[in-house]
Amino acid sequence: MMQMFNKNNLLIMSSLVFMMFLTRGSHFLTEFSIPDASLVIFLCLGLLTPSILLFCVFFILAAVIDFGSGFFNNSLAFCLTDGYWGLIPTYLVMYFTGKIIKNYDIKFNIFFVLVFVSTTLAFIISTNTYYMFSDRFASPSIFTSIQHGWNYFPAYLIPNLVYGSIVYSLYQLNLRNYFLKFIQRS
Repeated sequence: MMQMFNKNNLLIMSSLVFMMFLTRGSHFLTEFSIPDASLVIFLCLGLLTPSILLFCVFFILAAVIDFGSGFFNNSLAFCLTDGYWGLIPTYLVMYFTGKIIKNYDIKFNIFFVLVFVSTTLAFIISTNTYYMFSDRFASPSIFTSIQHGWNYFPAYLIPNLVYGSIVYSLYQLNLRNYFLKFIQRS
């Protein structure tokens, strides 16, 4: 537990919290519309921390941002339905993908495929739970959600692939720095 609170981990967690506030769907803190980095933030949590507790803390943070935004601007509350809770398995997909990546020394092409597949699975989960549980669509089905929801897939996928590429680069640089420090000690 104390290992979670060292200087580097606190800096990383603070950066992830900052990115969550900066990019979260409503953008009530920014003038510019920066694509949501939530999926990659949860990927980073799995990649960098072994704690499911931090997953819960970050999910609560995301919910507070979303519900707070909805409170201050009712038009932002459109997605705050029973389907919202589909974000839990959505973010768990990304979190566990990060844990898988952490356990293997993988090259960029495999990393890219894992981020692509996990983001696609996250999209399917979040889109289907919204269409099926939001009560905004008459007699929803998986076919209906696929038919209507896939229009949003490119806008969902592309920013996450870009963010994922940045995370991979930073992660590889950090591993190399630790390796160099280890060599210098020897």
